[in-house]
Amino acid sequence: MATTSSEREGWAAWLALSRVAGVGPVTYRTLIETFGSPEEVFRASPSVLHGAGRCPPRVAAAIRGFSAWDEVDGELVRLAAVGGMLITWSDPRYPVHLKTIHDPPPVLYALGDLAPGERRVVAVVGSRRATPYGVAVASRIAGELARARFVVVSGMARGVDEAAHRGALAAGGFTVGVLGCGVDVAYPPESRALKAAVRARGAILSELPMGAPPDPHHFPARNRIISGMSLGVLVIEATAESGSLITARLALEQNREVFAVPGNVGAATSVGTNRLIKAGATLVETADDLIAELLSQLGESGSGKTVDPPAGCAVPTVELTTEEARVVEFLSWEPAHVDELTSRAGIPPEQLAGVLLGLELKGVARHLAGHLYVRHDGAA
Repeated sequence: MATTSSEREGWAAWLALSRVAGVGPVTYRTLIETFGSPEEVFRASPSVLHGAGRCPPRVAAAIRGFSAWDEVDGELVRLAAVGGMLITWSDPRYPVHLKTIHDPPPVLYALGDLAPGERRVVAVVGSRRATPYGVAVASRIAGELARARFVVVSGMARGVDEAAHRGALAAGGFTVGVLGCGVDVAYPPESRALKAAVRARGAILSELPMGAPPDPHHFPARNRIISGMSLGVLVIEATAESGSLITARLALEQNREVFAVPGNVGAATSVGTNRLIKAGATLVETADDLIAELLSQLGESGSGKTVDPPAGCAVPTVELTTEEARVVEFLSWEPAHVDELTSRAGIPPEQLAGVLLGLELKGVARHLAGHLYVRHDGAA
């Protein structure tokens, strides 16, 4: 989509504020809610930033002292050179559901276009080393979702992600790829043709600057955008260590529904999805299995299905495994670090991660920032 010079001028302040040391997504959001725009943030005095804006003195000083405007201008020139745009919180095209998460990215680099106010969005993720079964299922279900007028979001990776994008496109639908690198970076290297096709029927998004490489530490943050944009997350094939399980956990934190396709009980690529189902994720065989749930959420103003029981109600019907019951003994309303739970429950860290995910899916535990866990309000 073509952009105007006035739009590009407006983007500069948004991008600049995102580059100030100490201004992360949460602080950025607070500043915009307080001052109304990044321009007003830059005009505010350090004392006002510290007081009304609740900025630590060093962050307030960094805002007032920001001088890298030439770098910001250069970044926007590089974005314009590839026909891209910047989507800010004030832009009606900013993903509706993404605005509701705790730490939404203040700006998104975009190639292609997003429909303003789009709410029919579902994520389809899974293994990079997908089996033919996983690829076929991902393509089929994504196509079914597209024909039901849902936008399919995924991560542009090999395997399930690629199949989901291609399935949506083959059905004549719209799809969005969220990258763990800059929008101008071809990753995987063979993705150029797919990237062009997705751009033509949706958008390529990233919160990372132009030229940012696909470093491993970028992908968990990328995953929060995939789940945050969506009403729910469907996982198709995932090993026990799959990044798709991170996306599933993030979906739970964001009060999104988690769905999973069952797989061969003897296959490594099915361990993660089968565990999700055992832990309470909705089993999916066709798109119909999740469409009704997603549409019901839209009927509730897109608030997402609540996992809290009515006040005063216990949840005696929740069945826990032996390991889950052991961990619950050491959960309370006070946050406990995962290392403490490992020590007290006597469960190895690699096994504990799956146990905690199961407890989250069952509504018995809740994950907080900093690897902390608390007992869920509805736990018996």
